[in-house]
Amino acid sequence: MSKDVIFGCGLVDFHHTRGPEVEYWYDGGNTGLSINNLWEYLPFQALPDGAHSFEQSFTYFTLLYDEVNQKCCSSVGDSLKNGAESGRYSTFFAISCSKQIQSDELLNKSKDVVRSTVQKSVVVVCRKPIVGQIKDKLAIITNALFLQRDFSDRTIIDTLFSNLNSIEYDDNDESHLYIGLNLRKMIYDLRKDVLVILKAMLLEKRILFYGNDVEQLCNIQFSFISLIPCLLSNIQDCGSPLLDTYSKNITMKSSFKSSDRISVLRFLGFPLQIFTKGGFFSPYVPLQQINDLSSSVTRWFIAGTSNTLLLEQSKSLCDVLVNLDDFTVQIMNKKDKELHQALQLSHSDKKWMDIIIQSVIKSWNQDDWSTPKNSSYEGSEDYIRWQFEDYLSGLVLTVKLLDFTKKHKNNALVLKTVDDLATTEQTINQYNSTWVREWQHTNNYRIFTDYTDDRLFDVFDSRHPYRGSDTMAIVQQRFNKLFPRREKGDDRHKGRNQDNENINKYNAKEHNKAAWFKKKDKKGVSGENNSNIITASEMSTINDSVGASNQADKSLYSDMSEELVENPWK
Repeated sequence: MSKDVIFGCGLVDFHHTRGPEVEYWYDGGNTGLSINNLWEYLPFQALPDGAHSFEQSFTYFTLLYDEVNQKCCSSVGDSLKNGAESGRYSTFFAISCSKQIQSDELLNKSKDVVRSTVQKSVVVVCRKPIVGQIKDKLAIITNALFLQRDFSDRTIIDTLFSNLNSIEYDDNDESHLYIGLNLRKMIYDLRKDVLVILKAMLLEKRILFYGNDVEQLCNIQFSFISLIPCLLSNIQDCGSPLLDTYSKNITMKSSFKSSDRISVLRFLGFPLQIFTKGGFFSPYVPLQQINDLSSSVTRWFIAGTSNTLLLEQSKSLCDVLVNLDDFTVQIMNKKDKELHQALQLSHSDKKWMDIIIQSVIKSWNQDDWSTPKNSSYEGSEDYIRWQFEDYLSGLVLTVKLLDFTKKHKNNALVLKTVDDLATTEQTINQYNSTWVREWQHTNNYRIFTDYTDDRLFDVFDSRHPYRGSDTMAIVQQRFNKLFPRREKGDDRHKGRNQDNENINKYNAKEHNKAAWFKKKDKKGVSGENNSNIITASEMSTINDSVGASNQADKSLYSDMSEELVENPWK
């Protein structure tokens, strides 16, 4: 870890009349900061509402700092109204550990201690989002501080600062940022809503998380951000909606190294940067910070709170409310039909999420939520992360193919060079065409499409990760191929031969994702000459399958109607 990754450490006390306040700060003398000129809201973030209900509680939050003038900025917009100055500000990431002790147990009780308990919090401010990596050390130091039973001796906080700055840190490896995050618990609690929330994040909506367990509240937000490949190591602009250093410094990747996973992801356009100008991330927002959420410069955000007053104002504050007390997701504007339709999961989305959910449930370990039973790979943290990486990779490749076909729709020669053209419409519907259309109006989509190659789909497969067959979709596709040709009087044998050529092209195309993608077994595609003719025996088999499918799952056809819609870009 570089020496300046840990910015400073402090001690926050809950005063019986003044409320939370910073009573000690140590940064090695590297800045001119003192307890009187720190962040205005830091005490309220470090000692959140409801912290007294837990024996020990952790809180994560973001801060804004002026690097040039060495000045703390408390508001997301007031100090950055001049856009030219935004480049000198940095987002800091903080973690606090709060505990309480009976006042009678103190060896040195000050005159300000009038309550039966004393509540304090040790806070660490970092330049990188390494909160999970330092959480255990922070817990040890906090416990040691309380075991002293004398808060006038704060040398242990100085030791914490020096110790954390001695840890080695690798800027090129994002995996250490995943320490402490729990994707399994998130999937277990929220089920299919995990994908709904992720899609709302990519649509750059105002998302508010609410819950009484502040540690879970903060952890789950970082977990969601970590589902987008490479994003957690590139959230330097998330502390204010006026920061925009990422998009100004990004460059297009013209090549990649197949043995390097990060290189491949960069070539594919990751991260999908949702924290640029207009976006704001604050894992914990106290009531005093409500103006940051409602500010005119904050166009979208991901934020968390445990304050019921903010919950009561959620209709005006946010587009999507995630309640972690009952694990529900609510779209606040019931009249926003476009958003409701966009966040409806397609049949393929649901089936794909079912596979992940079942892998977690079957391997659930009540004694250790983060580790599957029998240490199996399926259902593990890595398994879940790979699945979402595969999903988002297929999404960006499919949309790239869609954009390419739209751009060259009148150029038959160019379109002949595209192998997956026939399946583009179906794959778009698998991701929900309404959502895709909405996503194409976002800032993160603009950055993605501006800085990636137009023909990404030539290198990797543009496919939805759910490979399951669908009887009704097969019937629909085969009828669509058969009857239009008869109406136009085309030669049937000519049509069949052309289909065989397309099938052979499909089989010849290798799945070029390198070893870093976990491959699934794929069924071969038959190239028989009678592929377009539905015989009586085939129709009988299909009808039997449809009948059995109806009895097994009556909701299948309603789900299928979402996917078998006309291409909205045709």
